[in-house]
Amino acid sequence: MTVSFDQTLSIVNELVFAKRGKYLNEPEVVVLKGAWNNWDYDQMAKHSRFSINYLQRGVASKLFDVLTKTIGHGERITKRNIKFFLEQAVKNYYSKSASQNGANNLSSGQVLGGQPPELSFFYGRTHELTLLKQLVTTNRCLAIVGVAGIGKTMLAAKLISELTNKNQSTFDFVIWKSLAYSPLLNDLLDELLELVCPEEYSSNLPEYTQAKITLLLKQLQTSRCLIVLDELEGLFQSNNLSQRLDYRLFFRRLAEERHESCLLLTSQIIFAELNDLISSKRPIQFFKLEGLDPDSALQLLRHQGFTNEEDCLSLIETYRGNPSELESLVDKINHYFAGSVQTFLKYKTTFVSSKLEATLNHLFSQVLTDIERSIVIYIAQEIMLNSRSVTFLSILDNLKDKRKENYSTSELVKALEKLEMQSLIEGFKDPNTKQISFTLQPVIKKYITTDPLGLVQITDTLPILSTIS
Repeated sequence: MTVSFDQTLSIVNELVFAKRGKYLNEPEVVVLKGAWNNWDYDQMAKHSRFSINYLQRGVASKLFDVLTKTIGHGERITKRNIKFFLEQAVKNYYSKSASQNGANNLSSGQVLGGQPPELSFFYGRTHELTLLKQLVTTNRCLAIVGVAGIGKTMLAAKLISELTNKNQSTFDFVIWKSLAYSPLLNDLLDELLELVCPEEYSSNLPEYTQAKITLLLKQLQTSRCLIVLDELEGLFQSNNLSQRLDYRLFFRRLAEERHESCLLLTSQIIFAELNDLISSKRPIQFFKLEGLDPDSALQLLRHQGFTNEEDCLSLIETYRGNPSELESLVDKINHYFAGSVQTFLKYKTTFVSSKLEATLNHLFSQVLTDIERSIVIYIAQEIMLNSRSVTFLSILDNLKDKRKENYSTSELVKALEKLEMQSLIEGFKDPNTKQISFTLQPVIKKYITTDPLGLVQITDTLPILSTIS
């Protein structure tokens, strides 16, 4: 069986995630691809944005250590022998999948494909889980969307754990796949068909993509399957327009055509392709994931050794219960502030984790439109100048009539709706006046006002104020 590097990467990436709890990062993928193609480190550097020294001395040895523990079977993996072990890992993976599937008699409780993350520590989310259990049984396509670190992947993994641990599972089988490294749709369909209909796959697999989707849909009509595609944002960080359109049509067909299964997506970002399906009233359900409730977030912080409830609630409010941001903050407080939350709070600063910053860098450089950037910049400025939220009418007056952009009212409303869906702004209504106002999470405001990569200041009409907070 001949497999592509993308297929190999997808499989090995899942194995690595199951071993160490995180996927391969960009420089590790560069080294892996270079070793696959038998490149030297100079060639790897030329095909990437990383230096020879960093790839060879900072990345390769650690990567080979990880792969040795993951797929080495007791033997040391090096650049010379890595391709052999990668090919063996792929063969073992498909052999295991085929034996699990047998003659397409899939038992309840199986999770095929990749490996969901382990749930050593999971806090709260009782309401979200109850709602999701209902949604996955009544919708053909469901998207969980939320900012980086909010817990989308962990929630999906917990959902699967609860669905498959029951004696009478809602689904005949569950598939978990990561899209972090942007597999081609054709490759993903091959992997899905290998799992759900191995006999058809080995004997009469269609050649064309749409025929493969049709075959997959036929299988989803006869067996109830939950397909989880994690980290959807990986697909749309590519500028490959053809690939993006392929996936848009794939999602649309699985959402519109009749079957008894469910496609569950997780994404940090609502891309145009997904937003178009949602806004055009296609049968795709949108589920926005917020931060942990205060009690659950307190439990997380107590587990990290922080016991002063008042101080902890202050952190939870600032970081909106984002578990990843809180855990990153804990590390900084322990390292720089001797573990004292009170000392940290005295300096009135806000940290933005590297994970969230990377997401915001991508949003501001490639995803947000000019009108969306203008809105968040204007709100940040007004909060800094006046220390209060910004009313819709203020945004309308300043961006519609008093700026050279002269946006229409409908454009501004659509942009505000999308920014709220992306969790980049927060809207609330005055209970008395019923007037809606908008504000920013402190971490989002910090990113905008510090503008670490110079991505926010896009026009002279909206100069940004600097801050050291």
